[in-house]
Amino acid sequence: MKALHRKFILQLLVISVVLYGILYFVFTKYKPASLPLIVMIALLFAVNSLAFIMISNTKEKKPRSFVYSFMTISFGRLIVCSIFVFSYALTHRPDARTFALTFFVLYFIYAAVEVKAMYSFFKN
Repeated sequence: MKALHRKFILQLLVISVVLYGILYFVFTKYKPASLPLIVMIALLFAVNSLAFIMISNTKEKKPRSFVYSFMTISFGRLIVCSIFVFSYALTHRPDARTFALTFFVLYFIYAAVEVKAMYSFFKN
């Protein structure tokens, strides 16, 4: 594994632990809800780590292959996350709105971290 990949995965791991702590605190103290926080964060961690590794491996190839792989992987990530959100919402209707909103915020945070890492990677 490249040093860049290890650095990104470590950064993502730290962000995941911090986000889990914040969400656990919020959903146990202020707004009680039984959300699968570990599953949500683990899914986003795994999907974004894999996506970053796959996309960063296209740097040495043609720019066209980078664009194709970025769009394909982004679409695949969106499909996987959508299936997860819809399946949870169908089986746990009372917490569906809270779950979807929380997952959307987490998805946005992870996507921003990945885009920032991609930008710094391709800038060099």
